[in-house]
Amino acid sequence: MSTWHVNDEWTDFFAPDGGRVLLVDPDDGFLAPDIDPRDALSAPTVEGLLFSGLALWPRGSAWGTPDGEAPSTASRIAGLTRALLSTFVDLYAKAWRLTEESRAASLIDSLAEWETDFGLPSDCAGNSQSLDERLATLRARVARLATITPADVVRLAARLGYVVALEEPEAFLCGESACLGLGELSGAALDGQWVLLVRDAPFTQFEAGIGEAGADRLLDFDHGTLECEIRRIAPAWTVVVFNYAEHPIAPYLVTQSGARIVTETGKAIVMPVLASSL
Repeated sequence: MSTWHVNDEWTDFFAPDGGRVLLVDPDDGFLAPDIDPRDALSAPTVEGLLFSGLALWPRGSAWGTPDGEAPSTASRIAGLTRALLSTFVDLYAKAWRLTEESRAASLIDSLAEWETDFGLPSDCAGNSQSLDERLATLRARVARLATITPADVVRLAARLGYVVALEEPEAFLCGESACLGLGELSGAALDGQWVLLVRDAPFTQFEAGIGEAGADRLLDFDHGTLECEIRRIAPAWTVVVFNYAEHPIAPYLVTQSGARIVTETGKAIVMPVLASSL
């Protein structure tokens, strides 16, 4: 039987062969940093900076401060100060954003520099990417520097926007496996193969009157970025197989009337499988 490493968002997953299921937290080890924004200059306002700005003007009657009187916020000099301060408000906010961009969790102005540092865009990016796709690819590239376990592969796929299950098939071995057992027969070396099962994989179908014969496929999956990034980190001695077929729905435990049996929290109970949390 196979060993399955499954994104824990795939709540109704079950192993058809009864193999061991290891649930993977897709965010474990790569949480977005919680940056404290409570600095006074992180998001300033013109009114908040007004008194500091007025204090920079010379003192005296010509400047609206006779005999050391405090400047009026309704004076013309105050209005001029507001106009000058508006650019500083934008400057302070932009400077604060740059401090957040010291991590890949929040990127606006320095995305191009980050991509250059990590060799992006790469061949995996395709011809064009949206901003969200560029951010996802970059963050996945940053995180995959330590992609060395099956659970890391599941997390890498999650950062690219896919919920997956990684199967490590068990080959039939003479002298060890039982006939009619769960060992898989194959003409290839299964000990060097692993399968990535993609949940709800988007696909395109040939449509009469729209599709072009000889050019458009009857059924196509456009997941070049996912496959490219996974193959990039796959060990050289292994072969990864991508499976976009619909996975069987897990059999739920039901009552005699057909109602699902649920836990105290309302979660439906699936037929028992050997499962543990990774």
